[in-house]
Amino acid sequence: MTDSESLPEATWHYFANAAGAVDFLPDQYVYLHWHGAPMDSTELRALYVHARNLLHRHQLRCILADHRAMPAVTEADRQWLLNEWLPETVALTGYSHCAVLRAPDPARRMHTDEVVNCLRRHVTVKVFHELLVAANWLKNS
Repeated sequence: MTDSESLPEATWHYFANAAGAVDFLPDQYVYLHWHGAPMDSTELRALYVHARNLLHRHQLRCILADHRAMPAVTEADRQWLLNEWLPETVALTGYSHCAVLRAPDPARRMHTDEVVNCLRRHVTVKVFHELLVAANWLKNS
């Protein structure tokens, strides 16, 4: 993310590991983003578990998932996300909206059309190309 693409408000840091970070804008949304470093299942799942904890703790309902620097995800992790993490998170937190910035490389793109369609069974999802447009959509959701 370049300086011109940064969020206009100050985000609060919540959790980070070698793969990415979970931050948030109080009373608005969780901001999940990736560092571009290689990752394993433990790191990916830790980020998503912390995102769920943050949604629950601060009664947030939205995630801005910035996957532009996300490394490739295994099929097992993708299935875990869709079949375990997502339904459990919706049930626990009321998670309802997801703004997605896809990775530019289709080989590293977790949010394929198939994944987005699966997410839409649980939450309102919209795919964006610009960070600020995605953030504004969530603010108005």
